[in-house]
Amino acid sequence: MKRSLSLLLTLLLCLSLSAPAAAAEFSDVPAGYVFHAAIQDCAQKGFMSGYADGTFRPAGPVTRAQLCVMLTRAFYSGEEEAHARWKSLGFYGPSAALLDAKGVMVYKDQYWQDAQVMGQSVTRRDMAKFIANLMADKGYTVSEEGKAAARAKIPDYEAVGDFYQDAVCTVFALGIITGLGDGSFGGTSTMTRGQGAVVLYRMAQCMTAAPGVITAPQAKPEAAPTTLTNGKEPTEENVLALIQELRARYPEDVDFSAGYSIGNSSPVRAATHPYPRAEDPKTHTSNTLGCGGWATLVSDELFGQVGFPTRKVPLTEARPGDVVVMLDKNDRLVHVVSVLTRPEAGQDGKVSFTVSQASTQGGSIYRIHWDDAYTWTDGGTYHYDAYTRYPA
Repeated sequence: MKRSLSLLLTLLLCLSLSAPAAAAEFSDVPAGYVFHAAIQDCAQKGFMSGYADGTFRPAGPVTRAQLCVMLTRAFYSGEEEAHARWKSLGFYGPSAALLDAKGVMVYKDQYWQDAQVMGQSVTRRDMAKFIANLMADKGYTVSEEGKAAARAKIPDYEAVGDFYQDAVCTVFALGIITGLGDGSFGGTSTMTRGQGAVVLYRMAQCMTAAPGVITAPQAKPEAAPTTLTNGKEPTEENVLALIQELRARYPEDVDFSAGYSIGNSSPVRAATHPYPRAEDPKTHTSNTLGCGGWATLVSDELFGQVGFPTRKVPLTEARPGDVVVMLDKNDRLVHVVSVLTRPEAGQDGKVSFTVSQASTQGGSIYRIHWDDAYTWTDGGTYHYDAYTRYPA
């Protein structure tokens, strides 16, 4: 029974790789989306595909199993047929076996042969390891000087871990995977489908050169996004319409204990993560769990997982969809919320606004709450920093 459930899980995870609409324009990837070109390129070549409802879901996570299939389709097309006996593992089996035989597989046998393990989201550092191994198998390497230069640009290089450091420097030097919004590599953050498409696109660009020691190709910079996730202009009216859709998907008091698994890859992280937390100044904000995870999810659902960088604005200039950080008198973070209404200043000098937030009550799990009232008073217990992703 357990084996059957594992196979069923992998089949469900396969949907985003086998569904139709491979060469079509996706409803959630408008022309102004920052990774539009890469996503379309991968879809047209059959490396990745969309869902039956016509969406691509670029903010969705990439599983380890899906990554194996993506890499095989892109760089070893047809070779997985020699490993057909591994179909017993599920849709990804022959691809994983091929990558293992090529020396590309990152995980040991007991892990890649376990469908449940391979159904987990792939981290950025695991992705880097896969890429570096595959590039090496194809005969592409980076000079030690190139790796050293990349290492100097990665502020959390030591935190990546010994097993991954060389691979991370390789992909960073080639521009295949770059830093997060706060400049860090974020090795344990998970990769999104949109980012996965860009990775395949950039790998293919690198391989247009002859095998050997290579450098990053001179590519045109990605065009900045110009639309919200629904393809409309980033106006307050259009943001409010998207917020209404979020209300329906996340009703009042809904359980948010699962968090937002890909939040650490969001531009919101650059704004909220640097603050030390009031309860433990040695730690920082999570953009995946709790209040930080919810505020990040809302922002990404409105402005997308990539593009529209955060910038600080006065609280009185905050607009719906903006992120507000509550701070104590020591400038330590207490809470993070998402703005629903423009703050209004009263005659008494107090500034009032409403928010949506993930919060706990009496030690319970995090739940979503809408239309909670907040008030800022000069000299009060708390003060607020506001960040927007609306274009300047």
